Amino acid sequence: MLPEVKAYYDAIDSRNHRTETDRVYHAHPVPEWDHTMSPDQVAAYFEAEDKQNAALRELAKAHKTKQAEAYQNLVASEDPLVRFLATDPEVRRYPQHADAVLKALPMSREEMEEFGDRQDWCGEYGRLFKRAEKAGVLPAPTPDLADIEPLVREVVNWSGMNERRLRIVVKKHLPDILASAEAKAKDAQRSTEDLPATA
Repeated sequence: MLPEVKAYYDAIDSRNHRTETDRVYHAHPVPEWDHTMSPDQVAAYFEAEDKQNAALRELAKAHKTKQAEAYQNLVASEDPLVRFLATDPEVRRYPQHADAVLKALPMSREEMEEFGDRQDWCGEYGRLFKRAEKAGVLPAPTPDLADIEPLVREVVNWSGMNERRLRIVVKKHLPDILASAEAKAKDAQRSTEDLPATA
């Protein structure tokens, strides 16, 4: 998880706030109320209650400040995809999707496609992925595999297959295809070199 992303989710995690609240209750205990208490005990009770409430207000203020600072750091991230996921209004309509991707970063473009496929978010994820692509915030395709894009588009236009899933399948098998082609080319070159020279 990217540092600014982790800091943001730590800041909004209610479990952390509950832990800090429990510490305040422990540090500023208030005695049990008893109607038989003396005036001094009553005064001590309200004094303890005032201290506890003041500490809780300070904690709440600090918690809100921490959340605000963490969010500002998130939207100021050096990663344009992080900024896009945190601020794009269309993406924020699907907070579960956005949060899951944010927490999984950093990922390559190919890993993002596989991630969405594993989540079974077909429609929504594909549309949001296209939106991010149009915004220019996605990582560039792996250079060695960039040349498959014309092939993917042509097959999609011809067959109507799902573009994202087709790209995943092609990239899965392409290394083996290239390795086989390279091996055959080397064999053919060696066979040519072994031919006797002709006059």
